[in-house]
Amino acid sequence: MNKLCYRIIFNKVRGMLMVVPDIARSGYSRVARSRQRASRAQTQVRISPLSFALWLAAGAVTLPAQANIVADSGAPGNQQPTVMSTANGLPQINIQTPNGQGVSRNTYSQLDVDERGAILNNSHQNTRTQLGGMVAANPWLSKQEASVILNEVNSRDPSRLNGFIEVAGKRAAVVIANPAGITCSGCGFINASRNTLTTGQAVMENGQLKGFDVNGGRINITGKGMQDSEADYTQLIAQSVTVNARIHAHELNVVTGKNQVSAGGNVTAVKASDDTNRPAFALDVAALGGMYANKITLTGTEKGVGVRNAGELGASVGELKLSVDGRLENSGTLQSGGDL
Repeated sequence: MNKLCYRIIFNKVRGMLMVVPDIARSGYSRVARSRQRASRAQTQVRISPLSFALWLAAGAVTLPAQANIVADSGAPGNQQPTVMSTANGLPQINIQTPNGQGVSRNTYSQLDVDERGAILNNSHQNTRTQLGGMVAANPWLSKQEASVILNEVNSRDPSRLNGFIEVAGKRAAVVIANPAGITCSGCGFINASRNTLTTGQAVMENGQLKGFDVNGGRINITGKGMQDSEADYTQLIAQSVTVNARIHAHELNVVTGKNQVSAGGNVTAVKASDDTNRPAFALDVAALGGMYANKITLTGTEKGVGVRNAGELGASVGELKLSVDGRLENSGTLQSGGDL
């Protein structure tokens, strides 16, 4: 009867308060002497709901959460999000307090999303979400909600996005930046206005997200593809992009090569080309892949590295723009409702 109840204990080994199910047993509970040892190692505490919420935000209490989303403990405290679980068990990320420019900066050592999806909590009050049901207010957002949610990943491994990411509360632009790469299979965004997947390092200037510094990395769209039609704008920024599944967006911008790129997706500087990890094609669209949007812009700057399309690129309303500093191999379909 207590399976939905939780209690707070102090774990001496970890040196922190933790939430555990009320029916959980200590590893020492089989004998009386061990129970006494357990009672000395764990202290039960009663706190008010408000205090509990504040402790959660500060990271003093941990809730069972998904091991595939981990805040970077080496990042500054004001860049460490709080990772917990929604009532139905989805990963819930309480994003950090946005700065005066509305940018919430969040740093992770791992950011993977499974098929169930995840919640970026951008609400200062309790709110309902499509994926996670009711979500409690984010204590970090007492003053304002974010207009840009920047998610930076410090890892040797690519991020694997296999489900939707939903913004709870105020609609915001979402950026996921992992220089090690990003793989998307069934990924997409809900309640997000302008979304960016990039292998570049985020460049901040006077509190604003100025752009991205791309030195390598690949974005791989595979499996179930990418569905981002609800967003106003979608951009993929990396040294190379491989498309083995369909991408659906309202307006799609793809920028490849080692570049400095503005937050708006324009190349501001092209870096000197070399043979280090240079891909055969900056953009490679396989026969099973495709890009579908009202408007598509493709930019490749790496000299001698071109575009291969064996799938379908379809701009249904606007134009299809292609600018490549290399060869174009097309055995697929190029369609445009406007200029081509």
